[in-house]
Amino acid sequence: MMSTERPRHGYSMPERNRSGFAISPGDKAIVKKRPSLGKAAGRFQSRLLASLRVGRRSASDQLAPSLSSPFLGLLFRLPNELHIYILRELCVADVLSLRRTSRILNELITSNAPALVRYWVQHRMGNLHLRLYPAPRPNAADFPFLLAMRRRHIASIRLTRQLADILVGDPLEHMCPRQRQLWTSAYERMMPLVFGVGYFLDEHRRLLLDRDLGRIRPRSHIGYLICTTAGITSQERKIMKRLDPPLRLQYFYMYCFIVQVLRWKLRPSNHPGTVDKMWRGWSSQPPGAEDIAFFLLLGGIGQVAKLLACPTYSERRRYLQAYRTHLSPHTSRCWRRHWRDIGVISPALLDDIPCARIGITRLDQIWEPLIAQMMGPGRREFTEQEQLRYEELMVSKKFINEIMGYDILRGRTVDGSDSDDDDEHEHM
Repeated sequence: MMSTERPRHGYSMPERNRSGFAISPGDKAIVKKRPSLGKAAGRFQSRLLASLRVGRRSASDQLAPSLSSPFLGLLFRLPNELHIYILRELCVADVLSLRRTSRILNELITSNAPALVRYWVQHRMGNLHLRLYPAPRPNAADFPFLLAMRRRHIASIRLTRQLADILVGDPLEHMCPRQRQLWTSAYERMMPLVFGVGYFLDEHRRLLLDRDLGRIRPRSHIGYLICTTAGITSQERKIMKRLDPPLRLQYFYMYCFIVQVLRWKLRPSNHPGTVDKMWRGWSSQPPGAEDIAFFLLLGGIGQVAKLLACPTYSERRRYLQAYRTHLSPHTSRCWRRHWRDIGVISPALLDDIPCARIGITRLDQIWEPLIAQMMGPGRREFTEQEQLRYEELMVSKKFINEIMGYDILRGRTVDGSDSDDDDEHEHM
């Protein structure tokens, strides 16, 4: 017979879990402290919402001081027409600096970008700029177009200054008014021609990259490779049609003069001996035509101006070698940034560069075969006098005299002067 006695005072029946086993007092405490899944999810959600509220509050706190500025408060009370009038009086460099000061001013400039670009296109850009690089539609006008035009303009200014210094001398070193007048005359004469040469090289580079990047290639051709290819005369003819017809020969002569100066500045001096060359880092051999074509087509007039700004031959050779090294995915970590500067912006095309085979037109096949073809018998692109003068210049190589209209070299040759060798001794 089962006992019906109640348990004594102070004792209780042991609790059992779901499996039927008894639970000790220590395990019972552990079980009671274990939270449920619902409570844990609720706590996580509350913490997440609290962190989001703090982030929103911090962002609003950052904007609060700028909104409470008396100057900005008065500025934003003005109508939008006055905002555009104020911004268009600034130069591009000041507008870019103003965008970096605060987020509110950046939004103000970005919202008024189409109106600002339209104003600069109508009042500050010349006919040559807009003929070679047409402006976008009014609704599609944005800052990238303006920044690209500014970059091209600055590159042409720098290269023209370097060429004028080579021809006449640095105006800061010569206080003679006559010397300054000659420098200004040479600068103003060469400036639009240098800009046109930059356009020709930009379009030539664009055609090469469109041809070699982003296309399907066999597996055997996988690998980054720079090689030389033949000329693209038919495509160059289309580029040349955009240039002003009366000045097409002048653009070509300007290109030939730039190549002359580039070859001359990359030519080693004859004065130092073998020990001096080894000590100073001189190279006994000038760079090949392939290296010059690579630098000229991919770098454009902007890189040519930077190379000519190097005071010594050793620095110019190092700059030439560094430029080619920085574009290679095998030797540079920042090769993507350098290819973006060239104009390859698409991520897909950038990913294709390590496996691409890019052909660079041979130096003697750039622009020159097209002009020779247009100068052929029976062609009417140029007059008979221009054809005779072209034949004379291809022999004498004094292209800059034809550009300036007088003998600015004074009997000298661009690549035969000894003044650069003397300057090397002074700088070294």
